[in-house]
Amino acid sequence: MAPTEEISSGRFLRQRLRHFLLSILVMMVCFPLYYLGFFGSAEGPLNPADLGTKLASLGVTRTHLEVFSLLWLIVAIAWNWIYNLVSLKSGLRLTCSKKLDEEGTLCGAPVKRSKAASKKTGKSVTQYACAKGHKRPDAHFHPVTKGTVSHTLWVIALVFCVIALFMS
Repeated sequence: MAPTEEISSGRFLRQRLRHFLLSILVMMVCFPLYYLGFFGSAEGPLNPADLGTKLASLGVTRTHLEVFSLLWLIVAIAWNWIYNLVSLKSGLRLTCSKKLDEEGTLCGAPVKRSKAASKKTGKSVTQYACAKGHKRPDAHFHPVTKGTVSHTLWVIALVFCVIALFMS
């Protein structure tokens, strides 16, 4: 798409407006944090110089901080593994794996898991039925993967964990 076509289609303006609104949102979050003293340049309940003494007066020790930061790191790393395991066990995020043609095109419709009696053995087997009527003994699972935000959060958790364990 040429630059003039992009501007005339409105895509450029929508993108600029979206970025502007995101900047305004970040600013709306940062102003109250500034006046609460979070960034250290104003007096307030979140001022880093006073925050440590306030937490110590509540009984928070270095060990509490280390355990909290380590748990936060574990959750930040493993949340999608847990979500994928629960989704797989409950039958969510599954699609039909029937090949429709010789090129290997899959049906891809969502499936429902059910139990059916096997015609050969009479035992109960798992069967997946899609909305298009295909019944198969297997289905394709689509796992959730970490994105940029999730990777950033676990790196931040790792940095806090290192700070809490080795630098305090």
